Order: sequence, then C-alpha cells, then structure tokens
Amino acid sequence: MKRRQADLPRRRALTAVIAALAAPATAATVIVGTAAGPAAAGSAVTVSVNAGTSVAVAPSTGIGINGSVYDAALTDAAVPGLLSGAGVGLVRFPGGTESDEYNWKTNTDVVSGKAQAVDFDQYASLLASSGAQGMVTVNYGTGDTAGASQSPSETGAQLAADWVKYANVTHNYGIKYWEIGNEIYGNGTYGADWEPDNHCAGGSSPTNCGPSVYAANVKAYITAMKAVDPTISVGVVLTAPGNWPDGVTSGGSPQSWNQTVMTALAGQIGFADVHWYPQNPGNETDSALLGDTSQIPSMVSTLKSELSQYAGQSNVPIDITETNSVSSNPGKQSTSLVNALYLEQDYLGWLGSGVSSVDWWQIHNGIVTGGNNGSSLYGSTNYGDYGVLSNGGCATGGSPCEPAADTPFPAYYGLKLLGQFLHPGDTLVSASSSQSLVQAYAVKAANGSLRVMLVNDDPTNSYTVNLGYSGFSPAAGAPSVSTLAEPGSAITSGTAGSAASQTVTPYSVTVVTLQPGSASSSPSASPTSASPSASASASASASASPSASPSHSASPSSSPSASASPSASVTPPSSGCTLTWSVLSAWSGGYQLNFTVTNNGSKATSGWKAGWTWPGSQTVTQIWNANETQSGATVTATNLSYNGSIPADGSTTFGMLGGGTAPTSLSGITCSAS
Repeated sequence: MKRRQADLPRRRALTAVIAALAAPATAATVIVGTAAGPAAAGSAVTVSVNAGTSVAVAPSTGIGINGSVYDAALTDAAVPGLLSGAGVGLVRFPGGTESDEYNWKTNTDVVSGKAQAVDFDQYASLLASSGAQGMVTVNYGTGDTAGASQSPSETGAQLAADWVKYANVTHNYGIKYWEIGNEIYGNGTYGADWEPDNHCAGGSSPTNCGPSVYAANVKAYITAMKAVDPTISVGVVLTAPGNWPDGVTSGGSPQSWNQTVMTALAGQIGFADVHWYPQNPGNETDSALLGDTSQIPSMVSTLKSELSQYAGQSNVPIDITETNSVSSNPGKQSTSLVNALYLEQDYLGWLGSGVSSVDWWQIHNGIVTGGNNGSSLYGSTNYGDYGVLSNGGCATGGSPCEPAADTPFPAYYGLKLLGQFLHPGDTLVSASSSQSLVQAYAVKAANGSLRVMLVNDDPTNSYTVNLGYSGFSPAAGAPSVSTLAEPGSAITSGTAGSAASQTVTPYSVTVVTLQPGSASSSPSASPTSASPSASASASASASASPSASPSHSASPSSSPSASASPSASVTPPSSGCTLTWSVLSAWSGGYQLNFTVTNNGSKATSGWKAGWTWPGSQTVTQIWNANETQSGATVTATNLSYNGSIPADGSTTFGMLGGGTAPTSLSGITCSAS
C-alpha cells in the first residue's frame, strides 16, 4: 500500500500488518517484549552507576527528527526554538514515502503533480535557525521519471547530484548526510506494496526490482553525487534484524535484502539507513511497548555482524532514520505520557549501542481518529498523532480537534528532557537497576558532572531508588532534578533528595544532575572535549572516514586537507570568565573549532556570554552547546539552559563547524559571566 500525500495522518505504511499477511510463515516478525510485574508501592530499587566504564559517546547528530515537505507548520516561527530547545542535532527531509515521489527542482509530487508546502530552501533555513545538521533522502522510486521531465532530460542519479550541487556548492548549506530512497523493500518485491518504485514491473512480487536492482542503481547515484561533493556520506536502505522483511526471500530476492545490498555495495556504504516501529496497529499494549527496547542491542549487534560479513565494513555508522511506537494508524498511546517514556528508552537504547543518529517520526503529522483508542491503553485523548508537536487540525466533521499548532505533546517533553540529559560529546557510562520496571542511564559530561536518568515504567507504583557510584564521588547537598510526570505537559525542575536516594513516581522520567565532589575519576574512554568528533574518532584525527568510524563526526567524511595545530586565545581574568579556543581540524572549505569558557569568579555563574571577530569571511554553519548569532564578522555565543551554571574555577565547552578557511587568530575576544 502506498502512502499518499492526501493521507497525511497515515504517513506510516502498514508495514508490519501487510508483512504478516504477505510473508511466508517462516518470515521474521517483530518480537514483543514483556515487562516484569510491579513491585509493592514504595519498595526500594538499587541503581549502580560505574562512571569509569564508557558505553558510547554522544554524537552531535544523535538526537534527530523528521520534517516533511507537506508539513505547512514546519515553517512556523516557533519551530526552530522548539527543536534547539530539545537538543535536536539532525533533521531528515523531505519525509517518508514522499521522498520517493518528490521532485526537488519543482517542489512537487511526481505522481500527483501537487505543489508541496515547504521547499528545500525553507528546510535549509530551518537547519540554520535551529543549529541542526541536515539529512536528505533523494528520490529513488520515481527519480528517473522526475529527471526525464527536465530539459535536457536526465537520470534520477543526475537529478540527485544536481541537488547535492545546489545544496553544498551553490548555496554552501553543508548538508553532509544523503540517503538513496525510503523503505524501497516495500516496492512489491515481498508482496507488500506501498513504496513507489518505477523500476518495478506490475503485479505481485515482481522479479525485476529486488535488492540487487536497488543496489545496482544506488551505485550510479553514489558515483554521481560524490562527484559533486566527495565529502558527503551516502546511506543505503537496510532492514532492522528480526523485523519484516529481514530474512524473507522471493523471486526478485533469492537472498535476503540486507545480504544482497551489503554484498553488492561493499566498501561504498556511507551509513546504514534503518527504520524501527516495534508495534502493529490494533495490537498495542503499554507494557509491551516499554519492554520492546530490550531488543535493540541484539539488532545492532546483528547489523554490525552482517556489515562485517557481507560488506567488509564492520564500522559503518548505523542511523535509525525513522522510529516511533506503532507502524501505522497511531492511537491515543502516541499522544500519551507512555510514548514519552518509550522515546527515552528508544533513543538511549540505540545510542547506547553505538548508533549515530535516532530520528523520531516526526515534527508535525496530524490527527488520526481511527487508531487504537481503547481503554486498555494509557492516555486521555481520543486520537493519535505521530508528531511531537500539534498541527492544530481537526478530524473530518470538525471534532475532535488538536490543541493550537505547535503545542507540544508529551513526546516533545520527553525529547526535551533527553536533550537536557545527553549533550554532544558526553560519555554514556554503565548503569544498572535491580528493578526491570525502573530503567537507569548515566552520562559523564565534559565538565566532570554526572547525570543519571531514571525511567519508571510502572503505571501504579512509586519507588525509592538507592544510587551507588563507582569512579565518581558526588558533591554533598541536594542535586538538581528535572522530572516529566503525569500528565506529561511540562518538565519540572528544582533540587530534591540526595545523590544517594531519589523517589520516582509512577510513569515518570527523572534526571538527576550531580556535581563532582573532592575525589572522582574520569571514565576510561571519556572524550577530550565536548566536540562531537570525540564520538567518531578512532584515532587522533577528528575527521575520520565514516567507514572507519562507529558514529558520525560533525566534520566531513574525507580526510582534512589541512589540520591546524591548536591555537588558543584568552580574555583577561578580570572579565569574569576566560574564553579559550582551538582548531580541532580543517579541510577545504571548512573547519571545526572547540571553545572553553572558564569561570574566574569565586562563585558559580548563572550564565555566560562570549564573542569574537573573524579575521576574514568565515561563518558558523553548525554549533553545539551554545546559542550563536553573527553580525558581519562578529560572533556572539551564549549559554544554553543546561550549561549556564559553571562552578568557581570550573569550565564548560562548546563547539562549532565553520565555512571558509580555518582561522589562525581571532580578534576582539570577550567573555562575561553573571
């Protein structure tokens, strides 16, 4: 079944449902997890955090989301701030199946001819305003058809290359991540047919458009696109292990999709493009959804093993470019607090297993009234919506209606709390819980602080959580605590409990921020700075090739043409804070800088502001851990909500990617703290 633009609320295809009908009895299906029964109210839980055991390092692209060309609310003035406020580092475009129907040059749907609400330049403006990196899905399914409409006529591969040129050469948008098509395995090869693919003959299970045909065409796309910009990373469509159509074969696919595509494209895969929706519509349960994330480590392990075996690329980055709770027709679970709890565990399960980006489906979607709104599911709405933000629409007939456009659903607050918990360059460290309904995660920040997230999947019971630490000694006093709880419409912050004991309420997420005490040790593999390069570098280079890196670096995938030695400039101590900077890497047309703000005062700051003047025509193309404005050659950087407080003699870091030639000096450096 195709997902048409007219079916905006049903943008997710009936992937798993169709699979269950069309696939052989031996086909792999989604494994439903189960959670343990609730313990007695108020019972104690032991959480152990080992800050000396590194699990993964957070990439700058880790927290991603989808934005779509048909989403008229995507250009709302509130959207960039809402995205940056949630720590979103990547926005995928143009959105789902529409990617295989989209003519970017005319901003129209190839099949219907309908004009789209958001064009590519508006999307690029959203990236610049929100500080996010871009990921573009080029048209594989109807790309040749769209190319043939050009004058002179061209192939779909050349049309995609034109897009890369327009984005990165003509306009210097710096879009690094590009992928070829969306869910192409849904083109009828395995019986289920929702994804448009003009390479296919008609009829059920055609033999001329399976994974080998896809791989052969992808080679042409990669060649054409990288001829324009060799620094881009190009992703290919793969399937999540254990999820349809993994392991399925047909006349057009005598070997599995993953095996065929990986083998044919060995050495050429920039990143693995994988989607995951653990539930099927009508079969949702809250406990199963929250337990499903236990499948994630084995899926990642299998993918890495397959990439090593078939592609000879064991370190190919893996991107989960679409994920949400249910494969289609979302019901009230999607707009409830349960989906926010699932979101935390979904993102952190993948990122903790070493993937490079997790991209939620999506920013806005639209009201759905035909989903599962049964009484067995938690939640109070009588509709569903995949979006983290309302689009303000109403159902046919005028009722029910969503709240005003851009009103956050609970999933947005889950995303925002995740952004407060996990920053680019943070090190995820080992954490374990004695209660399966209380999930524990921990990160060691670049400034030495430790954050612990506690997710209570129990709808009934509160727990007293006793926390123990190895490799970290927390400071005395009540720590800062942020909580998302019923009804999921706000995050509350304050101080509560102690470093050793916290209370978590039913269906809630709690983030505890701990400052180091007198004796603490760093994780065994902690990053050297808050730069996202620390997450991707397997050597001293901050711009390793994706094929040699387990996660995306913020810098281009090719080796830098020049690597500048760190050069620091500081402001006088009397200014309240000191700004130090260094060049981490440089390449033709770009560079990466790291900045450190050090508090010179005798008490903690509540905020800081730093500035400098470029020596030439340099620009900021992406920044993390700071807000930025540029007027002429003068740049101003200010703290975000989570890093304005710097203890006496402490420091915090922020990083950026720039366009132009790497500077050898900065003038007019200022730093002030309040």
